[in-house]
Amino acid sequence: MAAPLAVLVALLVGSLPTGYLAARRLRGVDIHRLSPHNLGLLTVARAAGVPTLVVVTAADLAKGALGVLLAARIAPGDWAVAASAAGVVLGHVYSPYWLLVARAYTRMKGVIVGVGALIALAALDVAAWYATIVPVAVGGVLLAGPRLITGRWGYLSLGAVGGAVALPLTLAVTGTRPAVMWLSVAYALITIWNHKEHLLRIADGVEPRLGDGLPLPSLGDREAACAFLIHPMTVDYIWLVDRFAGLAALRRLGLLPDGLVRWLAPFLRPMKVDELRTTTADGRAARVYLIGVAMLPDQIRSHPALAVRRAVEAAHLAASLGATVLGLGAYWSVVGNKGIDVQAQSPIAITNGGAYTAGTVKRAVPFILERLRARGGDPARATAAVVGANGVVGFGICRALLGHVGRLIMVGTDQGRLDRSRELLVRRAPGAVVEATTAYDLLREADVIFTATSHPRPVVFPQHVRPGALVFDLGRPPDVDPSVAAVPGVEVTPGGVVRLPGRPEVPVYFDYSRYGPGLVPACLAETVIIALDGAYDRVSLGDRTRSEHVDYFVERAEALGFEVATGARAAETVLAGRGS
Repeated sequence: MAAPLAVLVALLVGSLPTGYLAARRLRGVDIHRLSPHNLGLLTVARAAGVPTLVVVTAADLAKGALGVLLAARIAPGDWAVAASAAGVVLGHVYSPYWLLVARAYTRMKGVIVGVGALIALAALDVAAWYATIVPVAVGGVLLAGPRLITGRWGYLSLGAVGGAVALPLTLAVTGTRPAVMWLSVAYALITIWNHKEHLLRIADGVEPRLGDGLPLPSLGDREAACAFLIHPMTVDYIWLVDRFAGLAALRRLGLLPDGLVRWLAPFLRPMKVDELRTTTADGRAARVYLIGVAMLPDQIRSHPALAVRRAVEAAHLAASLGATVLGLGAYWSVVGNKGIDVQAQSPIAITNGGAYTAGTVKRAVPFILERLRARGGDPARATAAVVGANGVVGFGICRALLGHVGRLIMVGTDQGRLDRSRELLVRRAPGAVVEATTAYDLLREADVIFTATSHPRPVVFPQHVRPGALVFDLGRPPDVDPSVAAVPGVEVTPGGVVRLPGRPEVPVYFDYSRYGPGLVPACLAETVIIALDGAYDRVSLGDRTRSEHVDYFVERAEALGFEVATGARAAETVLAGRGS
């Protein structure tokens, strides 16, 4: 029983949260609440200062060494000591303290603890001293080498993996005891596994380097941090992510058929694929982590339980990056009762973006009607149709149009609900001509069509649109098939689009770059505003959107420098840029 007892002791020593306790004791800082890119030395340095970092580093080294030395007193054999060295690292990486005491789970990396364990092995003459020196030197070169060449430090994650891989290679060349050799291989594999997502972020170009300032909103930073969940609209979108771009060649060769990609996509966990930064009119900065899940719209719809699980996983990833709120983009906005089920399992705030999306519609409706008037139409005698009138945004469009058009057609999927909504509108405006239908054929009679469905595929096609009609598409994925733009005189304008302050470069995932710089979905803009203002009580969840929240986001957006890109001058830019 001596060997299992020795490993257990090492695990318990390794599980002591030395960094957390030191930061709380010396500076009164709870680094567990900050945890950008997991709890680690960067978090300690930023939150508690360099002196505390030195103390924490020394404590982690001592913890790794102490776990091995105590275990050696209990079971001095090579295999028992080597297993105890692995145990002290595993105890640190997967500390039960957070589950049993803090009721939370935080994964750490264990690099410094591993070095401490190696020092103890060398002191016990179980391993040679070069087993410690060479990996540390390799890691140091990977960190400092880029600084000498490019002026920027390297990646901590790459340094950790490089040092871990150097350990068994060094021992294989110079020779060592079998127990230590197997220990080194296990340590390298564990380190690679723990850093796999970091290595993929390096491939994507979104992994922070040593010295990069990470936003810590809990410390009162002027830079807010939030996250936004996206998904591919089609299989083609998957190849836009850098880590998958190289696989596109296999697809072109027929070695990676779309059917196989679609089968694999639901198995992939959420990943950080990019980030977006903007600065508001009052000088505050915001950073948006774009988190991607490879599920396609129809897969999200047909696997609701899996979709909720992936959204919850994304929320935990966002929290580990330091984000305080996660926005549900595109089809994610309808997952889990439009975010309610996700919020119930999330460590941070969740919003589906419905309030500001509705706000952009309020701003856009007058412009669209003015656009109709400029083309020779009379809004008071025109027919307007709203596709998706069952939904919150769609019904909001109906209310905004009421009294401004001669005839209103409400199109949806639930006739009973449509009839009840129609009765509400008629009571509000007696004498208004309002029709409710589930048939799309009536769209041919509309001069203006608004679409706001949550369907994963287009629902409006050329046969539904009369020549010269104005079409305002709020759907994401788009409700309007691209072929509609070929109908003579038809203008298709993307709805719910907002231009960020400063017009930063926006990743290609949103498909708005052809309309101009800095354009993003309104639901993303709502997420940013919530993070900037700390307005977590104003998140949009479920079917209902409070009018006061709609007004709040419209007012705050204007004050912070956001522009609705489907209204006023910004919309003219969008329309003028079509096809460029």
